[in-house]
Amino acid sequence: MATWVTHFRIAERILETDSAFERIPFLVGNIGPDCGLVGADGRPEPPKTITHFKTENGISSDLFKQTYLDGGTTKSNTEWSYLVGYYFHLVTDEYWVRLTRAKKEEPIVRAIVGTPDYTRLVKTDWYGIDFEYLAKHPNHIFWTDFCHIDSFEDVLPFFPQGQTAQQIQNITSFYKTYPFDPRHEYVYMSPEEVDDFIEEVLCGLQAKIQEVQRIHI
Repeated sequence: MATWVTHFRIAERILETDSAFERIPFLVGNIGPDCGLVGADGRPEPPKTITHFKTENGISSDLFKQTYLDGGTTKSNTEWSYLVGYYFHLVTDEYWVRLTRAKKEEPIVRAIVGTPDYTRLVKTDWYGIDFEYLAKHPNHIFWTDFCHIDSFEDVLPFFPQGQTAQQIQNITSFYKTYPFDPRHEYVYMSPEEVDDFIEEVLCGLQAKIQEVQRIHI
């Protein structure tokens, strides 16, 4: 799954050019699927099979869209903006799965695939890129908006009220607690690769932005 800052960056770019979405609900929706809270057993609740609408083929953004965006029920702009953000998160994660699958074919990554250290090593780069980006962009939407959210009403039925607000605080604390280490050397993923990934996702989302707006009108 893509990192939270990757999702923030995509949300920020969309909000810069499209005023149809309500800013905070859309932003929160873009981390919505990751609002399962990890329990004592180390597993999120609700599980990712529910929050990421997983089928036998993996994440299904289309299933989420059919369930929550394609119906004929009228939605407030606040609720709609959140749901579209949630949908775009799932689309982004589908792209991320393809990226990481391709990365596993690179010799340097292939050498650690299947080892106990694989997840730790690749995520050190992933989150290192996040920390660097936030350190170099003090006006990023995480700093200006996200970390100032102190309440949020849950929209989807599988999240208990207050759970998304709690995860917002958890994410905020995570990025404020672990500062960027300028000595870090990227081995398994580079900042430039994430930049390119974001551009690819944004390009792919253009038609989907127009489609969800047609549905909402």
